Amino acid sequence: MGQTQEIVQVVEFNQEHPEQAVKVVEGPVPEPGQGEVLVRVQLRPVNPADLFSVQGVYPGFKPEKLPAVPGLDGMGVVERSGPGASKFKPGQRVTATPFDTAKGQGTWQQYVVLPEEKLMAVPHKLSDEAAAQFFVNPASAWVPKGEWLLSNAASSALGRMVIQLGKHYGVRTINLVRSSHHVEDLKQLGADEVVVTTEEDLVERVKEITGGKGAYAALECVGGDITEKVVQATRNGGTVFIYGAMAAFSITVCIPDLLFRDVTLRGFWLNPYLLKAGERRGKILEEVMQLLADGVIETSGGQHFPLDQVADAIQETQTPQRGGKCFLEG
Repeated sequence: MGQTQEIVQVVEFNQEHPEQAVKVVEGPVPEPGQGEVLVRVQLRPVNPADLFSVQGVYPGFKPEKLPAVPGLDGMGVVERSGPGASKFKPGQRVTATPFDTAKGQGTWQQYVVLPEEKLMAVPHKLSDEAAAQFFVNPASAWVPKGEWLLSNAASSALGRMVIQLGKHYGVRTINLVRSSHHVEDLKQLGADEVVVTTEEDLVERVKEITGGKGAYAALECVGGDITEKVVQATRNGGTVFIYGAMAAFSITVCIPDLLFRDVTLRGFWLNPYLLKAGERRGKILEEVMQLLADGVIETSGGQHFPLDQVADAIQETQTPQRGGKCFLEG
């Protein structure tokens, strides 16, 4: 009998209770074919996009049928290479750009097989947790040096990266949080301003900070009623990038802000962004990896769960104001 592994499968999409959408099964370890590499996945973050996957609403997870394996991000070590693959050595740490999640062969299993060209070596000085978060989170909007960028859910893993990238590139950040206990932590990280939306008038504070102009651009990932406030706090002719839906799949927006102030609402999803990048794609990913390795971007740690406790990890990820990232290991 061949070697077996633990596999997390989505058996039926469930929007209300995503933790009930998955089960852990035992299955065979795949064999690498021509030009392929077998990777032993060791650590995987549970991203909001992973929750969308098991809820059945994420376009980056569209398997032909269920059951299928979710998991967008992760890191592991090379187990062995197939014929014609020689770039990586056994035991070498790698991540993928991307994993085969769209086909239902994501990282929420112990072993994956990937074409050698999809893999990227992890620098020695980069931690496992940082490497596991390499692909999905480190993305930013272009804002001129010295201008103000408004960032919602600033205490999240991506929100913290926005602060660090802003500091590195000279972009000033206004960071929105729901609880005051995040303020000092984000200030120490490099946040220029932190606004507690449950205690302060978001729009008035942003206008005060920016001298009445509003933010040059905004990053919004929450949804619901707060999106309207984010739009109102953005300057005339500015852009609000929608990249998530942590609280709701719909948003509220005041039409005059779009009609008379020329504020643009624009969706941002990493997959088409990298596809449009064409030949620049490799350079972008190498730059992100270098920023992580140099410590410009410091990823947040978090609670670790064994792979067979995936339902607990999903539930913990949905906990409001949790802080940090949940990881699946093993």
